[in-house]
Amino acid sequence: MAMDATIANTSKIIGDPHHGNKNGSDERFFRCWKQQGCGGCLGQERCSWCPITQSCIPNDYPIPLLAPAYDENICPHWSERWEIRTRPFGCHVSTITSLAGLASVVSTLVLILLVWASVMAVGRVRRKFLHRERWPWWRRWRCAWLSHRWKLAWRRGKSREPPPPPRVGEEEPLLGL
Repeated sequence: MAMDATIANTSKIIGDPHHGNKNGSDERFFRCWKQQGCGGCLGQERCSWCPITQSCIPNDYPIPLLAPAYDENICPHWSERWEIRTRPFGCHVSTITSLAGLASVVSTLVLILLVWASVMAVGRVRRKFLHRERWPWWRRWRCAWLSHRWKLAWRRGKSREPPPPPRVGEEEPLLGL
């Protein structure tokens, strides 16, 4: 059943002499369709290669690589629409491969930009809130005073408690308690 639909779709497209050809030029249509290999097809001007049906089709779109986005019936078989081969990438790079590579490069650059922006933002926050030379004079004095007071209290607390007397002889517990 699926094969009959594919054959019907292909025969419908082959019967349409202007398939993938926006300007309706029969001469270029037949020049593209007579090519039997990818290299010869891409050697022709404004022709693209559909690898599953192994057909050379006219491609008049401004960016031939994005022809499947403009026309879903660019290739004779619907499933090879995003597998179209165009210039300048050649026979071994499909539209979907190109778009995946482009998406990975763009997403990598965006990630690098986000990391850089985060580092810059953290640096600004640190300079603004943690750098003492940028604090107002009263805050610096308050922090210094609190810090000094805390150190004094800690020292006093340490020196207030006398150290425990050393236990000697029989009074010393066996387990060190």
